[in-house]
Amino acid sequence: MKQILCLGDACADIVIPYGAAKNGDQVFPEFTCGGTAANTASGLGRLGADCAFLGKAGDDYFGRAMKTALQTDGVNADYFILDEKLSSVLVLVVIDEKNERYPFLMPRENPSHLQLFDEDIPDRLLEQVSFVHTTGLMLFEEPAAVAVCRFLKKCAARGIKVSLDLNLRIETLQQKREHLLQAIENVDYLLGSGIDEFVPLTGISDPFEAARSLVTDKRTIICRMGDRGSVVMDRNGESRCEAFQVKIADTLGAGDAFNSGFLWALAKGERLDYANRAGCAAAAINITKPGARNCPNEQELLSFLEK
Repeated sequence: MKQILCLGDACADIVIPYGAAKNGDQVFPEFTCGGTAANTASGLGRLGADCAFLGKAGDDYFGRAMKTALQTDGVNADYFILDEKLSSVLVLVVIDEKNERYPFLMPRENPSHLQLFDEDIPDRLLEQVSFVHTTGLMLFEEPAAVAVCRFLKKCAARGIKVSLDLNLRIETLQQKREHLLQAIENVDYLLGSGIDEFVPLTGISDPFEAARSLVTDKRTIICRMGDRGSVVMDRNGESRCEAFQVKIADTLGAGDAFNSGFLWALAKGERLDYANRAGCAAAAINITKPGARNCPNEQELLSFLEK
């Protein structure tokens, strides 16, 4: 089988455990590799999937560390561009008393992951990949928004499956959605939070109705509901998986781990209901440890599902 290509953001997470410090624990900020598309690639690599990552960061300490981390996880990072003219994006992630995360992006202008141009996404990839996964974070600012939209349209024309995690954020909710909506037209699997993403995207107050409104003959919707699990919706019906009960360290990267488990299962030819369970299981395992990249390997995931 050809590779799964994860196209999108890679950034350096500087995790600040504010909640733990407030409770009197002795804690320190920590650098970890992040970025929703890079996290999903990392999880796929750990699960043993044939995966490549395409993105852009600075040719600096953080960029080199991020590229090495992906390669260590088994990801093909040949298309991960490190540009000496750019600075890698830093995301200051504050973890509160409830283990919820609050990110702050630096630099605010011209972040490196959005400096992708058409020439950075070569057409030869269309012959090398069977599946492309990307994120809505790439679809609000140029040049990346235009380049990613064009590539997804080419993928759809070639019959290459496309998945998109909406990843709407506070800072993008008020931005123009022209490129995001264009991209959705070429998507086979649309993933997102029912409350935080499908509701504001559609203007429909009920998260399940909001998600259902986006189902088409081509497009499957994956509506994540946090501690209420996840629902997969397509033209043939719906399948729900309740959230697995685990002790939470923090929720950083839970959605990205879900994506990894879900795409891993699809790549193995599994049914949608199984892929949904695999996604929920990968997310559950991920949140038992601090940090964004705690996706299990294949045997750990299979053992968890068996139990």
